[in-house]
This record gives sequence, structure tokens and C-alpha cells, in this order.
Amino acid sequence: QVIFTDILTRAKNVATLAAKVPAQVLLVTNEVGLGLVPENRLARLYRDLAGKVNQAFAAEADEVYVLVAGLPVRLK
Repeated sequence: QVIFTDILTRAKNVATLAAKVPAQVLLVTNEVGLGLVPENRLARLYRDLAGKVNQAFAAEADEVYVLVAGLPVRLK
């Protein structure tokens, strides 16, 4: 659980810094929370952490999109 917190803290710090950069920053990531719940514990931890990291970046972003069937859908 300590590493989960450490990774999330680092991601939030990077997201904050990325928002302050005087350039356009693009982040591309997988959405792993829309499928089945993984059977094994490590896969669930990965899914949960990836979701939290994505949320941290989305909170700092001016625009957020998700691609559905190759079509961009604006979330923010």
C-alpha cells in the first residue's frame, strides 16, 4: 500500500508541474476500469492505481478526452 501512495503522490506532482509548463502537454493512457474486475489482487491494484493516476492528470488538465470506437469524446 505504501508504494501505491508513493506512485499516486508522484503522479499528482507531475500533473501539477505539467499544468505549469509553458507548452502544450499531451498524456496518452489506457482506460483500464471499464472492463471486468480482474480476478487476481495485483491486477486489481494496477487497475485501481491507473484509474487514480488518470484522475490526478484529468483534474489538472484543461481538456480531457476518451476515445470510443476511435471517436474522441470530450469529458472536460
